[in-house]
Amino acid sequence: FPNGLSMNHFRQFLRSTYSLKRTRAIKLRKGAGQKPRLMLISRGRTRKLTNEGEITRMARKLGYEVIVAEAGLSTNLTSFAQLVNSCDVLMGVHGAGLTNMVFLPDNAILVQIIPLGGIDGLARVDFGIPSKDMNIRYLEYKIEATESSLIEQYPLDHAVFRDPSSFHKQG
Repeated sequence: FPNGLSMNHFRQFLRSTYSLKRTRAIKLRKGAGQKPRLMLISRGRTRKLTNEGEITRMARKLGYEVIVAEAGLSTNLTSFAQLVNSCDVLMGVHGAGLTNMVFLPDNAILVQIIPLGGIDGLARVDFGIPSKDMNIRYLEYKIEATESSLIEQYPLDHAVFRDPSSFHKQG
């Protein structure tokens, strides 16, 4: 960044702009009195989690308070930023919704679900590397072909699974 500024400086600027008070995520450990909050970024059309209900139930069983949210064009950004800031974990499929990580408190966790398509490197550049600069812990989960909804449309030996980059080049 120019003038010695970093992603963390930008994040601090946003925290100030949106009056985000929470500076640190809670420590995630067994027996802690406070429930950690997990926000699951929901998507309506593409890269949708087909097992969103199952993920939510499992997270609750593990002791999380779960918030399922989708930011849209009409979403009040200040309210949404404050909601994200109240969370300890942000989880979602690779995409613009994960940029809300800038509103997380320090030491929060970002879980990026990487879809099929050979975008692993891009996904890490977009979210994995910047998260480190923002004092956010980064985890990723790469889905398998059998976990994709594409399995309902294409056989496992199709190019969409065997060679996703050539499939992308076809448009």
